[in-house]
Amino acid sequence: EKNRHLHEKAGREGFQENTAYRQFRSILRNFFLQMAADFFRSEGLHSNSFDQRKLELSREDEARKRREKQVLQKRKAFEASLNVFFDKLRNDEPKQEALALTKHVETTLRNVSSIPDSQIANRKILDIEHRTKADVRNLEMQYRIPRPRIGLSKALLRDWEAYKMEFAALQENVFEPTRTGIDKLVVDVAKTAELDLDRHTRTEASLNGLGRDLLKTTATSRRVVQEKTDSLVDQVRTTASHCLSVVEMELRNVLSEIQRVDLTEMSDEEFVDTRDALEARMLDTAAEQEKLLQSVLDQLQAVDVTGENSTAEQLMAIEQRNLQLEEEIEADVQLAQLGMAIEIINHEFSSTIRSVRTGLRRLKAWADVNDNLRGLYENIRTSFDHLDGYLALFTPLQRRLYRKEVQIRGSEIREFLRDLFLARLARHKVTLKATRAFNDATLVGFPSSFYPVFVNLVDNAIFWLSQQNPQRNRTIELDESSGILLVVDNGPGVQARDRESIFEFGFTRKPGGRGMGLYIGRESLRRVGFDLQLIDSDIGATFGIVAMKKHRANR
Repeated sequence: EKNRHLHEKAGREGFQENTAYRQFRSILRNFFLQMAADFFRSEGLHSNSFDQRKLELSREDEARKRREKQVLQKRKAFEASLNVFFDKLRNDEPKQEALALTKHVETTLRNVSSIPDSQIANRKILDIEHRTKADVRNLEMQYRIPRPRIGLSKALLRDWEAYKMEFAALQENVFEPTRTGIDKLVVDVAKTAELDLDRHTRTEASLNGLGRDLLKTTATSRRVVQEKTDSLVDQVRTTASHCLSVVEMELRNVLSEIQRVDLTEMSDEEFVDTRDALEARMLDTAAEQEKLLQSVLDQLQAVDVTGENSTAEQLMAIEQRNLQLEEEIEADVQLAQLGMAIEIINHEFSSTIRSVRTGLRRLKAWADVNDNLRGLYENIRTSFDHLDGYLALFTPLQRRLYRKEVQIRGSEIREFLRDLFLARLARHKVTLKATRAFNDATLVGFPSSFYPVFVNLVDNAIFWLSQQNPQRNRTIELDESSGILLVVDNGPGVQARDRESIFEFGFTRKPGGRGMGLYIGRESLRRVGFDLQLIDSDIGATFGIVAMKKHRANR
């Protein structure tokens, strides 16, 4: 309104870069520089509030970093323990160790039963039984992993839940049968050797031995807790004494300084300023030490010796929630970026897609009257629908009105997969075969909804088969059973810990994998009334495409 030389241009350029514009820009730049100086320089006009807030934030950040460092170490150790457990479980080591222990006990008991003195034999058998039960407990403890009181990521939570189920299975199928078998061995040996080994004597000896072991373990834990408590008490007392010493020292310094100042020569204003400054020093020092003491007191009051609602438990719950939110935000950001990228691609490709679709319609007219072109047309159309389906998969608000459901035969899917993976199948010596039931099966739907799922399943199967011994037959079989289309391989299969995780976005065990294939495949199938499921199998991995509604794969 006041500067007629300042003109605005249409579009993104904003103001014209004339003299008025350059002056206005210079004013704004100096304004921001001055504001930054007022707030952020130590001698700035508003620097006190900034310095105080910065100090508080720095303290909080240092505390958070210390906690994160401690938590990271515990989390890594916990993850390593779980990985060792699952590796041993995969190699069937718990069962082998239990069998070895049982055989050793059996051999030892038979040697003892040949001792002519029955009293000596009885004592040795009881001692062997006690030591063996302790060995079984130790074996069980090797596979018992306590959860640390820290927040866990989604992946670690999945592994933790899988561990609890597998450990419970070990207790039921390995450790308890081992204990029962040892009891039976003791009874059988005692009967064979005609030893007087009654139940009361065995029970009393077992309980006494267990009691000694438990008292020893508890005493060790008590000693550790007592040492930690004594150390903490010493630290608290030292901190409290130090705070009092700091206040006393500041008081002496202020009194000493006031003795050296000639107050009689000061004006009233100078006297008041000097007195207020000395009082402020004492108040600030006392307030700082009081804040430290209050912090120590709050932490001591938060200690829950019952262990029911400790600070560690509360902190663990907060960390757990924060980790979940961080992972959700990261996944949301990835999805948002992916959606934006697909939206741009879809926008840029829309005209090209329409051109290709028009060309396909024109080609179809030729293919209908020319058998030599029909196969070429079908391959191009299927590949186009495949690409178009992926583009439309991330734009659910757009209706795919230009597409029609068609009848899809299993033999067509088989040929498509063979053509697509021909080179990889040969390179990794993998055999792709289809049963007659699969070849004869048909379903009605969009090829772009089903073909990508088969592509991803076969792609995954080839990768995991390629990691196996090349001397072993590597096969992928396409099958159909009770209306379910199956993709079966004889690879390593899916670990028990991953059965519920493989369909989650971002989860993968494949090096360099993105963890999107199975997730996108299941979501795309569910939109058209089908589902992708992991089927129980003795060897390898078996995935099934299951009709959820009226759609069925027909023989």
